[in-house]
Amino acid sequence: MATRPFFSFHFHKQAHTPIYVQLAEQLQTAILRGAFLVDGQQLISLRDMKTVSGCSLETVKKAYDHLAAEGWLEAVHGKGYYLTQRAKEARLENRLPLTDIPIASLADSSPRPGEELVKRLRGALYDSFAVLDAPSVQKKERRAHAAKVFADHLSRRGLPHDPARVLAFNRSTSGFAFLAQRVMNPLDVVYVEEYSYPVFLRLLSQCGITVRPIRMDDEGISIEALEAEQERYPANWLLVSPHYQFPTGISYSHRRKEELLEWAAHKNVQLVENDHYGDLWFTSPSSPLYQMAIDAKSAVQVYYLHSLSKTLARDLQLGVLMLPSELDESELERFRQIVSMTGAEPSLLVVEAAVRLLDDPWFSEVYLADRRALFQSRFQLLWQEKNRALPAHAQMYPITGGLNTWIQWGNPSASATESENRVVAILLEEGLELTPGHSFRVADEPVDTVRRPAVRFPLTPLEERELKHWLHRLGAALLR
Repeated sequence: MATRPFFSFHFHKQAHTPIYVQLAEQLQTAILRGAFLVDGQQLISLRDMKTVSGCSLETVKKAYDHLAAEGWLEAVHGKGYYLTQRAKEARLENRLPLTDIPIASLADSSPRPGEELVKRLRGALYDSFAVLDAPSVQKKERRAHAAKVFADHLSRRGLPHDPARVLAFNRSTSGFAFLAQRVMNPLDVVYVEEYSYPVFLRLLSQCGITVRPIRMDDEGISIEALEAEQERYPANWLLVSPHYQFPTGISYSHRRKEELLEWAAHKNVQLVENDHYGDLWFTSPSSPLYQMAIDAKSAVQVYYLHSLSKTLARDLQLGVLMLPSELDESELERFRQIVSMTGAEPSLLVVEAAVRLLDDPWFSEVYLADRRALFQSRFQLLWQEKNRALPAHAQMYPITGGLNTWIQWGNPSASATESENRVVAILLEEGLELTPGHSFRVADEPVDTVRRPAVRFPLTPLEERELKHWLHRLGAALLR
């Protein structure tokens, strides 16, 4: 296919302009840039454009015919659609610079929900509207039932089935804000992985909590680095993402998690286990720290945070927090009341719809299985291609689940940020938006911090062909 993979289409389904007209208008821009042309004369086939644009074959045909009616294309029976003289002249007179191309963004790795899931979710939301007219007592019963369903879901992840300890939030970030504002103290010190979720880092800083980044190795957060930091800034909390570390994709080894629990027990440090992508393993789920602490009869308190938004749909905004097994009923009730009073609870309509989906065997046995297989195949493609695409001084991290991988290059230096910005700028000029490593570090990182430059490389939302293309373009940028 003669195409430019970096040209991305954007359609506004709520607009009054039909999709085929939107596609035709964007194809005019593509033609001016030389995209999707065979030998500079012929537009690629209808079926190829269907694959590239994501539109139906009928929509693509209408877009091509619309361009033909506008004098940009000429349909040649049995051969396809060719540029008219008018279109060729427009290309010569108005050829657009490469820097003006539409951007294919990999800044957000959240996957779009599948069509069948959206269909079922739409039905679940419709069937749940009746709960809005229910009496307060029944609404309370429905939330209690939801906690049991959420606990069922978490038990498939490897957590104990304990509905009494499950708090539901209108998003997982609200669950973490609850910890930062209601459980932690302003003078607390929290250790985080050297690359962490920026939203959580900002929340901690806004609450007056001291954040100390700890370096990582191939097995997870470094125990040696934890010991060294404890001598200077003793911690009260440790925030980790052991199943699938965001953004690096590192999965902690079982041994490292055991060492973490031993270290935390010895230092009297509480743990927050962030498991945003806990449902997206490739082969089998890793053991959560929460359950490991129970099995080991550890005195360490573990708070487990899970994002159902990542599992269901990004805009559903639903997260759960599992409270430590050591808390008694009075503490559990106090926490439940605080969540209710602060307005952090999710809408009961959303809760009811989520319950209907999570209760459906199709969701766990078919949909999630298909999603895991999709992301695994995407990563395997990149893993097989990395030696051909990336230079010898670059490294792609192996991952066992999740939505993106982490690519580092060069030697550790104090100028890693400059190197990252240079590479990101090169790719942005070609049409790809990537997130550099320094975006995931604490805001007040010293300017002389020595580290390797890196970028996050998501497995979605682009197609495999485009992912492969951009991996090679990234490799070329690393050599410049």
